[in-house]
Amino acid sequence: MDSDNFPSVDWQDGQNADRVKMQVRREEPVIMKMPSDMDWSVDGSEFECTADPDDGMQRDCEGGGLLRKLAELNDMPELREIAGACEFSSSRVDIDPAGGRIIIHD
Repeated sequence: MDSDNFPSVDWQDGQNADRVKMQVRREEPVIMKMPSDMDWSVDGSEFECTADPDDGMQRDCEGGGLLRKLAELNDMPELREIAGACEFSSSRVDIDPAGGRIIIHD
């Protein structure tokens, strides 16, 4: 998957959550740029992720569950709403802790 052409949205304390939710509900990919102090400490196997040995990213994860966990870890209720949109659209998620990104795709 080439995420270079995906639209990108800065998290900005959840201010852009509605924009991301609409994108996800339309089953369109989007990249969220997350805060630098984000807690990424999730067990990828719990969300059916595939660990990329080259860059350490967790790829092709079950989107709703993973985003709910990240929302809980980081006290981000808006991210929980995006998790619901992922469940609606059956979206998959990649997380890139080194790059501070969440990539939502089909």
